[in-house]
Amino acid sequence: MTGSQDPMRAVREDLQLLSCDLADVCGTLREIATVWRRAHQVRPELPLTLPIQLESATRELAASAEALVDAGFGQPPDLAFSVAGQLSALRRDIGKAEAMTCGAGIPRLGDAGLWDYLGASMHRAGNRLLALVVQLARIEDWSLSEPGAEFPDLDRAWLLVQLG
Repeated sequence: MTGSQDPMRAVREDLQLLSCDLADVCGTLREIATVWRRAHQVRPELPLTLPIQLESATRELAASAEALVDAGFGQPPDLAFSVAGQLSALRRDIGKAEAMTCGAGIPRLGDAGLWDYLGASMHRAGNRLLALVVQLARIEDWSLSEPGAEFPDLDRAWLLVQLG
């Protein structure tokens, strides 16, 4: 969080930094889409729409992060769990897409550096999003060690792992 007298202003500044990271992800995905289009004659199995779909999911994540900030401090954790789930799904889908061109035994397309850059941007975005969640959401105790404790849903579990 950046220093500021007004806590909400500081949160909005953090959101702006997150938005910049997610914009980097979108731009990198557009570059990857270009590489895939150029390589399509030698790799026709590549789904040319996948990078664009990932870009769309990134934009949805940015909009959800903005809604999280708009909901303000002390909000119930449901939106935070949803945003955490979106980030987790996006990371998973990006990993699968990267494996299509950078996996073991797969001929390189020249997009490895782009995936590295995208990974760094996603890492920063994940850290920033986690910081926003911690600041804004009312965090509950989800102890798994108590008798009768049930494992939380996947979005809560992802957030637990990130916080833990």
